[in-house]
Amino acid sequence: MIELENLNNQPLEEILEDAKRQILYLSSDWTNFQESDPGITLMELLVWLKWVQHEYLNRVSPGVKDKFLRLLDIDRYKNKGARALIEVSGLSDSVNVPRGTPWRAGNMVFRNPGRQYLVNSQILSVEFNSPNFNSEEEYYKFDGKRIFHIFGDKFRKADSGRIREFIIKLNSPLPSDKNVNLYFDMYLGENLKRNPIKDEKSFEDMAYVKWQYYGSENGAVGWHDVKIKYDETHKFLFSGIIRFKIPGQMQSYNGVYAIRIRLSKQEYDFPPAITGIKLNVFDVVQGEAKCENLILKKKDIIKGNSVVIESHMAIYGEHLLYIREKKSGGWIKTDGFTFERDIDNGRLNLTVNGLNDTLKDYRNEDEVVMLVSYKKEIAKKMILGDGTGTSYQNIEFRENNVLYDGFQIMISEKIKDKEVFYVWRRVSDFFSSDKYDRDYVLDERRERIIFGDHFLGMAPRKGKDNIRLCRLETCFGERSNIKKGMINSVDTENQILKRARVLQLTDAQGGMDFETMKHAQARSADLFSECGRTVTMQDYKRIVGETPGLILKTVRILPNYIHGKTVTDQNCVTIAVRWNNKINVDLPESYKRNIIRQIDKYRLVNTKIDVVGPVYIGLIVSGDIVVNSFYKKSDHLVEKQIENFVNNLNKEFGQTLHYGDLFGMLDKLDYVSYLERLKIIPKGDFNNKNVSEDVFIPPNGIYYIDKIDMNYIRNSNI
Repeated sequence: MIELENLNNQPLEEILEDAKRQILYLSSDWTNFQESDPGITLMELLVWLKWVQHEYLNRVSPGVKDKFLRLLDIDRYKNKGARALIEVSGLSDSVNVPRGTPWRAGNMVFRNPGRQYLVNSQILSVEFNSPNFNSEEEYYKFDGKRIFHIFGDKFRKADSGRIREFIIKLNSPLPSDKNVNLYFDMYLGENLKRNPIKDEKSFEDMAYVKWQYYGSENGAVGWHDVKIKYDETHKFLFSGIIRFKIPGQMQSYNGVYAIRIRLSKQEYDFPPAITGIKLNVFDVVQGEAKCENLILKKKDIIKGNSVVIESHMAIYGEHLLYIREKKSGGWIKTDGFTFERDIDNGRLNLTVNGLNDTLKDYRNEDEVVMLVSYKKEIAKKMILGDGTGTSYQNIEFRENNVLYDGFQIMISEKIKDKEVFYVWRRVSDFFSSDKYDRDYVLDERRERIIFGDHFLGMAPRKGKDNIRLCRLETCFGERSNIKKGMINSVDTENQILKRARVLQLTDAQGGMDFETMKHAQARSADLFSECGRTVTMQDYKRIVGETPGLILKTVRILPNYIHGKTVTDQNCVTIAVRWNNKINVDLPESYKRNIIRQIDKYRLVNTKIDVVGPVYIGLIVSGDIVVNSFYKKSDHLVEKQIENFVNNLNKEFGQTLHYGDLFGMLDKLDYVSYLERLKIIPKGDFNNKNVSEDVFIPPNGIYYIDKIDMNYIRNSNI
């Protein structure tokens, strides 16, 4: 970090004394240096101005620091609520859950970001069919403790082409053309962690899976394709939700209703296994809405100038309606609308009068109507104040824990005797605002809304009650990271939902407060330690280790090396990876493709990349060893020490096995008197030993113990 020069390195009194001494060089007639002299008074004023200016220049304000951080492409994190998964069960009938429905954990409110359709169907059993085993498991066995391999526990080349599938059997049909959620709790294994997938385009699936349902479609009865809308599991790699839709009508299949999931092609690293399957599971995000605005496009409005809105706030709140004004692009308030609350179906039926003439000039994608819905208790807060037309106008606003992206205001302007409203944009500061930008700053510390000065940001036009609220959401930030099981109720008048059971399945995570300046500055310093290109071996190793969706236990970068090729005239790098402890298992092609996809974003253009798995070198260890009389051969202590020795070598690829190191390790064991003979025989094509019996392997080589044949001699028998 650049050290700034201290401009105020003298106290005020010392600056004044220096100025007085300079008087003698300028004029010998000035001899009165007392404070009563008008010249000294003027000098004190100038000295004070200098000191204040230097003090101001000496400081870097938070706004300036924010500006510098943005130059480094760092935006300070805004506050947000935590995210969790909840399950709703015990439904007497299927029910539509509107967007923004409040789910409570005490006084803390969580909301579902999108509308959900919950079904009253129940899973009866799951039938597994694979070359390894065929079984049908009752649903009560999916209790989170048992493990079920959905496509078999082994993938062998001899089984290629044979059916691998599982069938979920339900007691009633799923509705047609409705989005339904199935949650899969995947089991990966202990001490294994898959890299997260943050961008869908950054990962290539390891398998192709076909979903089907048994029913009728276009008059044909049989197995038909299911439409997958969203797959959070990435073909059963992660725990998550799979959202799908049944295009036709489900029909009875041997007395039940069935969904079949069949594996058509796989390149899995581990056979996928589950511990549970659940219906009616969805995301909720912590945050409470007190006012929201919904903008409707022309295509959303059906015949009769009516529209269906599936929003909790729209159903239960108060309403204001605005219509787009074509010429100005602003919004004009109208009272010409009627609405009907349909609580049972979770929707608001809104009808707008006199839209025909307005809509004819718009395209289907144009925004034409804005509905502002708010809670009755904040009705008095909807009008925030009057516009004065003066620079840097600010008005009072008192509300705690306002979500940064959940706050909007609208301000009207008089245009040809019409009051036209515009939605203004919230910014952190006015540094990047133009004089025509409708920007404002919400200063929560001072509880003020601040506007621009006509040069950096507009100021509100003069008007009466023309500054109004159109969106307000609050959140608890970091405090919303609560443990699972705390969300247990719902705020609704829908009787089906009120009687249902609500269970929070996962801990709420991801909630955060506004980032401090100190933390943002620390992040900016980390930028300089990260390389945006693969230059060094450490760059390659770090970037490969972050490949989305993979499990990487060991990575080794081999510059200027490609097995079996001459590389003296090429710029090439081989990446050797190991993903598990199994022996003689080929590296899945999906690993190679994903690693190359990851490295292509960073590698230098003229660098050739090859990705290889381990070469496995078997070891036969034999010898004669003299042990103490109390040594039990059945304990296999010597064998365990040899295995530990080899496992430590395998922490890195291509390690040389030094004969003397293994010999010395065994000879120093407490229960070993001495080692009379030791022999190491490597197996495989890479049999390379020197005169010292050291074993050399390829740079991507890994050892495994093929056989240990030790002859034990008790020292009491000698």
